[in-house]
Amino acid sequence: MSEPARQTVSANGVKLNLYQLGQGGESRAPVVMLHGMRDVGLSLLPIAEAIAQQHPVCLMDLRGHGESDRPGGYAMVQLVYDLHVVLTEVIGGPAILFGHSLGGHVVCRFAALYPELALGAIVVEGLGPPAGRTPDDPALALAMEAERIRATLSIPEKQRSLPDLAFAAERLLANNPRLPRDRAMELARQGTVVNADGELVWNFDPRAQSVFVGADTDANERYWRNVKCPTCIIAGDLAGEYWTRAMPAGSDWTGSFAPGELEARVGLFPDAELHRFEDSGHMVHFDEPDRLAETTLDFLRRRL
Repeated sequence: MSEPARQTVSANGVKLNLYQLGQGGESRAPVVMLHGMRDVGLSLLPIAEAIAQQHPVCLMDLRGHGESDRPGGYAMVQLVYDLHVVLTEVIGGPAILFGHSLGGHVVCRFAALYPELALGAIVVEGLGPPAGRTPDDPALALAMEAERIRATLSIPEKQRSLPDLAFAAERLLANNPRLPRDRAMELARQGTVVNADGELVWNFDPRAQSVFVGADTDANERYWRNVKCPTCIIAGDLAGEYWTRAMPAGSDWTGSFAPGELEARVGLFPDAELHRFEDSGHMVHFDEPDRLAETTLDFLRRRL
């Protein structure tokens, strides 16, 4: 798998790294793809290459990730602004938006705020974790929030180094049990970098986790209700394994959606369809990349 052409754009002084594919198909609407937290744009490359057979594709490295700058500030509004810069200054108009996890949150907010620039949306595991993680007791909920602010905003920029690529691949395999070993090694190569001290580290700023600190999750519904473009929502039925690991809570929280909970969220979108992937966890592009590409292309053919 070869690396596509690169270019950069400045978002008010923050350099954003972009990968361009399929520029020969310029008669069709472009697709802009956003990855998730602690990931890089190239992890979506298998899906991007499939889409690029029919549409020009722009893969973004979100600020703080991959080859984009690490400004230290990672508010949701900044990520939305970055996407606006890419659409207006690089794409030059509206596009179809694809987002995984954090990228899906950005896509939903952007599509609600700038409907004239969103032709369609593919949101992969981008509606947040299931309810029930926060205690019902207001005092306990505030204590949890206070600890989360303290813990997250004290994360240092410098990461613990990785011994080698094989170790990085094993970490990926441990967290993603359905990931083929050769793909894990490829993702390890794409997702790591040698820093200024000559150490191998993951290629993202750990401080980027602050994007969700203090976020009003109730506000999500306001954005979902105002995503007017056709929307394809994809969810991994095994994502509970990710949520319980990434967002530990009380022992009775399973990290899985209650019956009808996910469907209720999807129902808030004016024009959305839901696709559930039975054999995928949160990292759908790791677990079922071919199915993800096929579902995306089918949606684009039918709706856009």
